[in-house]
Amino acid sequence: NHRPQPHPPRTTVIPRYRPIHSPSYSPMPLLEGRNNIDRSSADPPRATFRPAYHLGVGFFLIFAALMPTQNLLTSINGKLGYYSIAAIYFFMSLSGPVAPFALAYFGGIKKSLLVAALCYVIFQIANVVVGIKQIPDTVHYMVLLPPSALLGMGACLLWTAEGSYATRVSQSVDAYVRLRDSEDEDVSHQNTLGFVNGLILVFVQFANLVMNLASSAILVSGASSVTLFLVLAAASAAGFAVLIFLPRVEGSERGESFEHRSFSECISEIVQLHKDRKLQVLLALFLVTGFTQGYLYSTLTGDLISPSLGKNWVGYAMAVSAAVDAIGSYLCGYLSDKFGRHPVLMVGFISNVLACILVVILGVKSNAYGYIFCVSILLGIADAVWMPLTSAIIAEEFPDRLTSVFASFTMWRSFATALISLLGPFLPLKVRTIIVGGSAIMAVFVPTLKRCL
Repeated sequence: NHRPQPHPPRTTVIPRYRPIHSPSYSPMPLLEGRNNIDRSSADPPRATFRPAYHLGVGFFLIFAALMPTQNLLTSINGKLGYYSIAAIYFFMSLSGPVAPFALAYFGGIKKSLLVAALCYVIFQIANVVVGIKQIPDTVHYMVLLPPSALLGMGACLLWTAEGSYATRVSQSVDAYVRLRDSEDEDVSHQNTLGFVNGLILVFVQFANLVMNLASSAILVSGASSVTLFLVLAAASAAGFAVLIFLPRVEGSERGESFEHRSFSECISEIVQLHKDRKLQVLLALFLVTGFTQGYLYSTLTGDLISPSLGKNWVGYAMAVSAAVDAIGSYLCGYLSDKFGRHPVLMVGFISNVLACILVVILGVKSNAYGYIFCVSILLGIADAVWMPLTSAIIAEEFPDRLTSVFASFTMWRSFATALISLLGPFLPLKVRTIIVGGSAIMAVFVPTLKRCL
């Protein structure tokens, strides 16, 4: 009756290896020592500009719908168009202090971009309804103005999230390049903030170019505004779909805890930021960016192009301005990274002031094609300078408070845009033009003043 004895306990010493699931796993035993491992040949994680291109495609589709709609609001709807633009930018301005909290509430950059894009889709659908002739004019105000306010809040969230996302793309690429070339002492590195911001704006302005041409062609062909706005609403919905697949930038949430920021903390950070003298000096850049954009969207289209050439030419003139803006955004962003911000800011100053001088002297002229297109080109150059360079400057000056500073930029920029649009029916053309030119004169001295602080 032999019974098997229990298996004796194992006493064999098993060599210690790093666990295979460890991030630093290596098949080499610990006896050889961690410091003996040759890590010089390991390549750093690759970072590219691909997320910026992806975001740009989504923005192309969203703004392919918004830009022609915005440019035609005053031409098609008259006073309602001015009020709609004013509502968009006033609510965009009022939402500035809330934007950092909204980023926390919606759980980060990507979800915030999706919520904001949905507001753009709703606004486009409202324009389709307004275009239906059977609806009384009094109802148009109730149909269009609430979605305009909603769009303003969504736009503030969109541009705040875009600024943070673009900055993180630039930072990840810069860090990768520095790490890759760390052993090469002859290589000098420059940041890519201007390039990335300019790149995304290229997509926005290219959308402006393409869809302004398309919208003018649709209207000239005799199609109704409802048909046009249906096409634009579909483009906006496609942009929302593209943003669903937006990749997360490695470390994109680094330095900002979106999950644990209360509303009072966000407001307090905005208030403290406005006590910073660097931001106070940069307010001139914020305002000229908004004044120029408001002048482009409302005054140029409603008070210059339409009376001079007719509303069918609004799309063509704005397409030329958008083409210049798109090319200029890319070049100005790249050149400012290479040669500095101040020389490129001078280009924007000269273009902006020269356009204002032409309008003040010549006013509105019938069939003045050369004059109208010249002003459109000059303002396109100015906008191509102000927007990407301001984004790059504030990202450099406030790297640890990106969300709050981009929210502040959006707030002041949209306030200026709303103000110049709301004053459209009340102030003469020359007075509004002088306001825009004066803001450009103030903004050009910003880099010099900033160095004296």
